[in-house]
Amino acid sequence: MTVAAELLRRAEAAQSDYVKDLAELVSIDSGSLDADGVNRVADWVSARLERLGFSIERQRRPATTEPQYGDVLIGRRRGTGVKRIVLFAHMDTVFARGDAAARPFTLKSGRAHGPGVTDDKAGITAGLHAAQHLIASGNERFGELVLVFTPDEEVGSPVGGPAILQAVTGADAALCLECARENGDIVTARKGVVDLELEVRGLAAHSGIEPERGAHAGLEAAHLTVFLHSLADRMSGVSVNVGVLRAGDRLNIVPDRAQLHVEVRATAAASLDATIERIRERVAAPIVAGTTVEILHFEHCPPMEPTAASERIAAQAVAIADRLGFTIETAHTGGVSDANRVAALGIPTLDGLGPVGGGDHSPGEWLDLDSVPRRVAMLATLIDTLGAADGVVDLAPAAHTRDAIVVSASTEGNPIRHEP
Repeated sequence: MTVAAELLRRAEAAQSDYVKDLAELVSIDSGSLDADGVNRVADWVSARLERLGFSIERQRRPATTEPQYGDVLIGRRRGTGVKRIVLFAHMDTVFARGDAAARPFTLKSGRAHGPGVTDDKAGITAGLHAAQHLIASGNERFGELVLVFTPDEEVGSPVGGPAILQAVTGADAALCLECARENGDIVTARKGVVDLELEVRGLAAHSGIEPERGAHAGLEAAHLTVFLHSLADRMSGVSVNVGVLRAGDRLNIVPDRAQLHVEVRATAAASLDATIERIRERVAAPIVAGTTVEILHFEHCPPMEPTAASERIAAQAVAIADRLGFTIETAHTGGVSDANRVAALGIPTLDGLGPVGGGDHSPGEWLDLDSVPRRVAMLATLIDTLGAADGVVDLAPAAHTRDAIVVSASTEGNPIRHEP
């Protein structure tokens, strides 16, 4: 029996255990700002890692630090080889305390439902089960397997992001456990995003008696909006959205203040940087006399750009899926995840390695339970394959990529928010 077949057999035999574990995690409210709830998930995961023989590091934030996030949990286990493979998933959800009781974990027509069932509690469970099957079958050809669980991905990973970047230092490959696309695709590229808050300052005046004495901040903001949207270029993968635009308080006053909240996304770092440079140039040269423009807030998340090494890892995943009896392709998406920052370090990175699900961030969130054994087996086999490889760059030919760019906008809070 091949390694892949053995791991699939074990994943199929453990399906009921997977569902039980997932139900326990979904029953715990763990919104990003619910530190106690996130830490209850961390307690659960820590106990599982300990049973599997991982050494455990738990990074706690001082109780006086605001806002208060949960802990970062890192498990490490030595294998028989030399390759260092890092998996990462997040323990927080977008849901409020009480949602787990209001919408408890349920099974219906082959799907699991509940708050965070797909994003990302199915990914957490998949990572733990993949590690369990590798250990139980004696397939630990990696040098070190590292599992990182973060508390704040849904609000931009202010704590978890730096912890992941530290954990992946020196890694040979990084695997993100966000769930697969609804069609089963894995993710090799994500747009980068910059969030900006611009403030226009002008001069107030009576709009009926002496408007000429004013400097209309709202008019400058309108010119800025037209300019910003002109920067969008679908062919080069650049999207721009002025999601919030405010000016003035009263009808009879020339507005002396205006605010714009702007989102810029791009598939390539060079395109993103060039677009931001054009915005800076325009900010420095307002059109409406007497107005000034200032960038008050700037948040940046680099693109996850495909590389030769990451495409070859993706090709391995595609080939493993084929051996396990199902078909996947690779996709590019406009959403952001922790994989963006890891890939920007030059580490070969693959995303979407959890089971298949959809409806993220909504009451209808769902997980396809039939996909679980095959996806867990694929993940475990991929870890084994990467761990045994002489060099990531020699793994396989590049995989076929399905172009699935999603141009979207959101008004969720800063810092950079993450999405499917």
